[in-house]
Amino acid sequence: MPEGPETRRMADSISTALIDKKIISFSFFHEQLDPLKALSNISVFNALSKGKAIIIRINGGLSIITHNQLYGKWTFNRPDTQMKTNRQLRIELVTEKKAVRLWSATNIILCKTIDEHLHSYINRIGPDVLDDTTDQSVIRKRLIEKKFRNRILSSTLLDQSFIAGIGNYLRSEILFFSRLNHLKKPSKLDEAQLNNLAKEIKNVSLRAYLQKGKTMDYDSIRKLFGNTDNFKRLRHMVFGRAGQPCFICGDTVIKQFSSSRRVYLCTTCQEFSV
Repeated sequence: MPEGPETRRMADSISTALIDKKIISFSFFHEQLDPLKALSNISVFNALSKGKAIIIRINGGLSIITHNQLYGKWTFNRPDTQMKTNRQLRIELVTEKKAVRLWSATNIILCKTIDEHLHSYINRIGPDVLDDTTDQSVIRKRLIEKKFRNRILSSTLLDQSFIAGIGNYLRSEILFFSRLNHLKKPSKLDEAQLNNLAKEIKNVSLRAYLQKGKTMDYDSIRKLFGNTDNFKRLRHMVFGRAGQPCFICGDTVIKQFSSSRRVYLCTTCQEFSV
């Protein structure tokens, strides 16, 4: 499932393709969007992400809210591109230069823009990790709230009501850069650890957004190794690297499971006493 960084990049692509562009044709193939078929024209005024949902605001004070879940996929092609796919088309918005299409998604809602906050997903998520207002201080306050302070970090980080947009690969990478293991609880962390965790939740997520899913900190790697040449093809420090050496200490990265989800870590770099 796409995480916050990937969802934000999809929203960026929708914005670039459709905002202030004349939509010359449109089609909708989802019962929730049937009211839009009666419109003579459609204009897109904004496209943004909240957690793992995309919001497209259109004329008439309406918003299309989609959640890709496991199967949904947005594509961006030239209008004359012949699509070869077994996916089911849900939305098609075509301009002179781009055809923007949503495939296979089932979680699609049409609502008034003023009612976006009532959406079943949006009304229960916490602050978006990539929002400019979600800074280190906001995240730190969330960590010590009664609801989260005594839960292990592996479950808290995936809870969208804590901070929205964090998924499985971000969880492992955030914990690695924070030098903490997944069994730790915020209530057991000292001030320095809390502040560092809050900082890395923001920094790793933002880096993944800017680097198209890569969480590697190339500035730190350059300082450690003198160059980044051997790291350009790598995406993560620990996620998906079970059995391979940790880039920092050389010990073996291991894979464990928490709530049936994979978590990767270095037991040397990430303090393992709880």
